[in-house]
Amino acid sequence: MSFSTFLNELNRGTARAYREDLLDFSRWFAETNGESLEPHLVTSIDLKEYQSHMILNRGLKPATVNRRMAAIRAWMRWCQEQGLIENLPRWPKRAAQVQHAPKALSKREQERFLRAVEKEGNRRDVALIGLMLFAGLRVGEAARVRVSDVSISDRKGKVSITGKGMKHREVPLGFDARNMVRDWLNHQAQHAQQEWLFPGQNGGHISARAVQHMIKKYAWQARIEPQKITPHVLRHTFATNLLRDGVDLVTVAALLGHSRLDTTARYTLPSYSHMENVVE
Repeated sequence: MSFSTFLNELNRGTARAYREDLLDFSRWFAETNGESLEPHLVTSIDLKEYQSHMILNRGLKPATVNRRMAAIRAWMRWCQEQGLIENLPRWPKRAAQVQHAPKALSKREQERFLRAVEKEGNRRDVALIGLMLFAGLRVGEAARVRVSDVSISDRKGKVSITGKGMKHREVPLGFDARNMVRDWLNHQAQHAQQEWLFPGQNGGHISARAVQHMIKKYAWQARIEPQKITPHVLRHTFATNLLRDGVDLVTVAALLGHSRLDTTARYTLPSYSHMENVVE
């Protein structure tokens, strides 16, 4: 079956996952067709029937089905590169996955989380969380903000961002975000001049990992499951809040730095908990 040679060329983690997936396909193939699995014997019908078997007979989730089919495809492509087969069989469409809105905090969870942050009284943490929750910045964008990127007056504020794909955008800072960031800027001004809004070690900026740990700490203090609050969940919450308040998709996409509207449109999907409440 050439499995072992193929797996030896992969890193340990990928090889372990692929081994289980390929062995499952091998067992099914032998039981269904009465012959041992060999790459030149696999047809498009086999692939379609195996996919259907996983979905209909075994009730596997679409993500699991797609992962196993991807493992088979990787093995078959390797076999083609090694000259073991000439052409790949036609591949069935991916199993459709149920789409829900990205995870976001409820209003009550936002209040509990922000209360825990405010109680700590750490101006830096307050400003960091403000940029993600009230301005929608990605964790990497917030960590890399320079002092010179921020402009705040009494009634206006903005932060200049270079995001994914080196795309530049200017994000306006609302009332809450302005106050949170301005308090940290005033505190910094009393100390040595800094290049980065959120300095880290060795003269650089704070790391994304440090921000993630900081958020987990406040999640514990707010008695919210730590896995429920991540930097990206704060960004999702910002987008969800805007859409619930009636802001149009084009504006939300511009604020988030999305180049495709269908990426932003995911936030308009109902969450599973919302659907549960409706049905109840």
